[in-house]
Amino acid sequence: MLPAAEQRRDVLMRRGRDAERGSMAVEFAIAAPILIGLMLFMVGAGRIVTGFGQVDGAARDGARAASIARNPQQAQAAADAAVQSDLNGVCTGGLTISPVTGFALGSPSVSLQVTCSMNLGYVLFPTVTMHGTGVAPLDQFVSRTY
Repeated sequence: MLPAAEQRRDVLMRRGRDAERGSMAVEFAIAAPILIGLMLFMVGAGRIVTGFGQVDGAARDGARAASIARNPQQAQAAADAAVQSDLNGVCTGGLTISPVTGFALGSPSVSLQVTCSMNLGYVLFPTVTMHGTGVAPLDQFVSRTY
C-alpha cells in the first residue's frame, strides 16, 4: 500500500473510534435503571407470592388447631396461637383473625379467615393485603363441650 493511502486509512479508522467514544457509558446509563427496576419488581412479586402462601398456610394451621380443641374458647385460643406463630414478623401492617366458625354440635368442620397486611415499601410497592381461609374437619375422636 502507498504511504498516503495508509495514512488516510488510519485517519478514517481514528475518526470512527472517536465518534463511538462514550457510547457504552450512555448505553449503561439507560440500561442500568431499567435492570434495577426489573430486579426490584421481581423481589416484590416474589415477596407477595410467598406472603400469600404463608397466610394460606397459617389459616390452615389455625383451622387444624381449632378442630382438635374441646370447646369454642379453646378453639379460638388455639387458632389465634397457631396463626400468630406462623405469621410472626410477616404482617408488618396488621393481622386480623376472624372468629372460628362451625364449632357446633353436628358440624362437620371448622373454618377460619386470616387477613394480613404487608408493607412492601422497601421494594417500592404499596402495602398489600392478603386473605387466607382454612377449613379443617372436626376430629370425631375428641370429646367436646359445646
